[in-house]
Amino acid sequence: MNIEHIIKTRKCCGCGTCAGICPKGAIEMKINKMGLYIPEIDKKKCSNCGLCNKVCPQIDKKVDFNELNNSIFNKTPEDKFIGNYISGYVGYSTDKNLRFEASSGGMITQILISALESGIIDGALVTRMKRDTPLIPEPFIARTNEEIISAIGSKYCPVPVNIMLKEIINSKGDEKFAVVGLPCHIIGIRKAEILIPKIRERIVLHLGIFCSGTESFFGTKFILKKKGIKTEKVNSIKYRGMGWPGYMQIRCTNKIVKIFHHDLLYYGGIFPFFKNPTCILCLKKGYILNELADISFGDAWGTIQENIDALGSSFIISRTNIGEKILAITKEHSEIKIIKLSKKDCYLHNGIKWKANQDSIGNRLYFHYLYFINKYAIYQNKNIQKFFLLILYNILILKSKLFRNKQKIK
Repeated sequence: MNIEHIIKTRKCCGCGTCAGICPKGAIEMKINKMGLYIPEIDKKKCSNCGLCNKVCPQIDKKVDFNELNNSIFNKTPEDKFIGNYISGYVGYSTDKNLRFEASSGGMITQILISALESGIIDGALVTRMKRDTPLIPEPFIARTNEEIISAIGSKYCPVPVNIMLKEIINSKGDEKFAVVGLPCHIIGIRKAEILIPKIRERIVLHLGIFCSGTESFFGTKFILKKKGIKTEKVNSIKYRGMGWPGYMQIRCTNKIVKIFHHDLLYYGGIFPFFKNPTCILCLKKGYILNELADISFGDAWGTIQENIDALGSSFIISRTNIGEKILAITKEHSEIKIIKLSKKDCYLHNGIKWKANQDSIGNRLYFHYLYFINKYAIYQNKNIQKFFLLILYNILILKSKLFRNKQKIK
């Protein structure tokens, strides 16, 4: 199997690893007609070295996942739901402004700042939205606190983070970096580290974000259309922030539009139906907790500390000694507050509970249903897509009204 087969069969996750490590610069990530990033290969430049096939997270995933666990942790996971880990925590940044602007506690941003100030890293591979084209993400190497903060918050759109591996490869020999990414990004990086010594030597910290799938750019455009906002009028967009669970914030030339996280237009309704269908297949197999990271982070959904206050907290899984070290350093500087969780408390987290029940009949039916709907929301021609989404959105509105009426009767 090769990446051309992955592209042809629509299994590409858009991580950008192939483009980031190509020695000939023959691969470029481009947005396709489905609103997703896929590799475009320049056959004239390609030398058929095969590196792209070896780093692709979608090729031999199950086999490579076990091998990577052995390579990173020297063992396969004893806990098949959490993966290899040392400790579980709930925590947040003690900087209230940073925590307020973050998605869920500001832990990743605070840890990166601490690692930079402590000299553990010289830069961090993170993502912000472009200033001149604010609907498009921009992976970059942040080298100052201000640059790290500019990347705060989740990006609910396709992000080819690993295209920036070429910058790490070409960096000064003594520089050290942290990387922040979804499971597919971290898998791609871990595979690249085995093959390319420069990447292995220079990346010293892997911060992984829990994943529930990546939404196509169509999802954001659908929200803008429903709100009557033209894309050219958007000055900036932020997918989370302003407390927890937060708001999507769209700044236009003449107004600011805020959409609550659980709104019907957003994660409380239609937005998840714009996921890359490949992501749904990945979720079905349980690759959600970023098991190959040094530390994994997600919202504290379901934990006993979920509603600790309206500013948000992160559920944290420390997996390696470097992960434990950076948490200890950041805590020692009073920059974060963390509470250690028992294994029983960790299992209260929604992501782990879901993973433990992923083979249930209900979950299997749900994924078939979600895959079918996402396929029609993304893969069809524009007329079918428009008609299908209109019906789906109206069904969700009706369902919400019926639920509210039922609650009033009670």
